[in-house]
Amino acid sequence: MFNIGSQVHINHINNHRQLIRLQGSLSWCYKEAQRIIAEIHAPYFWLGDAPSAIPTQQYAQILGQETSVLIINAHQRFDANLFAASSGTLRGGGILLLLGPAQIDKNDHFYQYIDMQLQHYSFPAFQEGALQVPSIEIQDAHKKDLHLEQQQLAIDAIIKTVTGRRRRPLVLSADRGRGKSAALGIASAQLIAMGYKNILICAPNKKASATLFRHCAQSAGISFIAPDALIAQLPSCDLLIVDEAAAIPVPLLMQISIHYSRLVFATTLDGYEGSGRGFALRFQKELTNIAPQWRALRLEQPIRWDNFDPLEAFTLNSLCLTKSNTPDPRYNKQQTLQLIQMSAQQLLCDPPLLNTLFALLVNAHYQTKPSDLEQLLNDPQLSIFLLCQHEQVLGVSIINHEGALDSALCTQIYLGKRRIKGHLIAQSLTFHCAQRFAATHRYARIQRIAIHPTLQGQGLGHVFVQKIKDWAIQENMDHLCAAFGATQQLLPFWQRLGFRTLRIGITLDKSSATHSFIVNQALSARAKALHCIIELQFQQQLAMQISRHLQQLDPFLLMILLIEGHKNKFTEAQDFERLHSYINGDLPYEFVEKSLVELIFNNSLSVLDKNQQKITIQKILQNRNWADICLHCHLQGKTQAQLILRTTIKQLIEEISCA
Repeated sequence: MFNIGSQVHINHINNHRQLIRLQGSLSWCYKEAQRIIAEIHAPYFWLGDAPSAIPTQQYAQILGQETSVLIINAHQRFDANLFAASSGTLRGGGILLLLGPAQIDKNDHFYQYIDMQLQHYSFPAFQEGALQVPSIEIQDAHKKDLHLEQQQLAIDAIIKTVTGRRRRPLVLSADRGRGKSAALGIASAQLIAMGYKNILICAPNKKASATLFRHCAQSAGISFIAPDALIAQLPSCDLLIVDEAAAIPVPLLMQISIHYSRLVFATTLDGYEGSGRGFALRFQKELTNIAPQWRALRLEQPIRWDNFDPLEAFTLNSLCLTKSNTPDPRYNKQQTLQLIQMSAQQLLCDPPLLNTLFALLVNAHYQTKPSDLEQLLNDPQLSIFLLCQHEQVLGVSIINHEGALDSALCTQIYLGKRRIKGHLIAQSLTFHCAQRFAATHRYARIQRIAIHPTLQGQGLGHVFVQKIKDWAIQENMDHLCAAFGATQQLLPFWQRLGFRTLRIGITLDKSSATHSFIVNQALSARAKALHCIIELQFQQQLAMQISRHLQQLDPFLLMILLIEGHKNKFTEAQDFERLHSYINGDLPYEFVEKSLVELIFNNSLSVLDKNQQKITIQKILQNRNWADICLHCHLQGKTQAQLILRTTIKQLIEEISCA
């Protein structure tokens, strides 16, 4: 603690940043923060509510900028996303003023956890009514060597991506403050000076690349393009840089990887918009299949501040943005597994376990944000389960309790007049599926489920879900369900466990670039009756939806979905006659579309090869035009496409006849 009237000097020798807590009434926090601002006479950002004389910013507006003083109003709540994002704008030698209450709400478990974590660091804290807050002085950080060796390696590697052998993408990763964006900008400027005049920068938004453009200092030869425009236009370039790649859906990154050979992916590992660690696990595995000779480079040395910066250590460790230090678990198939339910209070008392648990979620879901930790500890509608063996955590699952709403509220939801936060599936079945009282049922939604990466592929996920199902039955839940961005790998997992699809979102999810599927397993008698009604309704509408709203759905995912349908073997003699006329070229495609749709819906396509399956689904079910079919199936023209489709239908009918 500091003496009254003393000055607080930030440790400018080590170029570290400091956090100072002001705890008391809001008016006292405002008064002290304003006094400190007036005394320091340094640039500052104020985030959150502020006195009328103080300009405030949204944290998204200050990303890529730097400041000497950062004031965060955390009086009502500690905003994890805001803190993680904005703290990176504070330069070495700067101070962060954290305004908070004298007493934290006992029901705010997340803020209690943050408070405990803050006490583990030597951050000064001043409370209203105790010692007077001393004057605070900031001195310019000592200008030492900026340790640019790693940054120069990154610049050289980026340039080599253009000048070296083709199809060797570079994946450049770093925690924040390592000069990643600066390296991208400097390398771009050097390439332009070397004569390369067409460098494209792709990022979630242009603001995310502000630092890159600032360090390039070139207006000609470098331009920004949004991810959706890049995929739609596929423009040519000398180099494509994908910045903040962890915030771009992996399916889009894979399309980019296939089309471009001079390519740099840059990502922040401790991203506040989506975890770079989860992204790296999934993305790098997929990239290896496309470009086995891709290169990786990680920047470790910070540039904005020095190593062992206490603010960075607090942010990464407390918001569980670092890799868990827990040893990899070992699984013995001959021994029993335990399902253990954890409360937020138990996790508060065991921070290492909380870190292990959250690290598993980060690895499994690359869009995990710091705010997810806040929800984990504060949301009373969540149940937290661990799959354990010999006190080792093998997996974790988060269950959201939904439904159990009264009939009047259900009617309001059904009519589209109300939306209740947290009841995703219960509301969707009520409103989108037009089942007025669906939300009166009780739903256990598997919001997250993750198995330790070293133990995946051994059936633990199936065991875990079965144990969760047993718990749900004991808790008198009506439904066990999930909503997820469907892929060829993920949908079969749920199908094998007995879940069936009840709805597909008609628009692509922004974070995953996939369609969201709702899958369900009915547990009670009344749930089974409701499930049957909705599933039948879904199957009856599916053909129309595929041709209207799901034309871009992965055709191979669609093949997997069709397995769930109730098959009625295609035996209508009149339809067979019409199809034979089509095969022989006597009838045009447009005259037999209905018969073709029924043929595909009621018979397995497993006898066809991949290319035949793709053209069959894209044309007959998704109703894509012939030009689109030729583009995606790499065909020379409409005549070739029509010939392949007729040959495919002939083969399918012959297989059906022999069965």
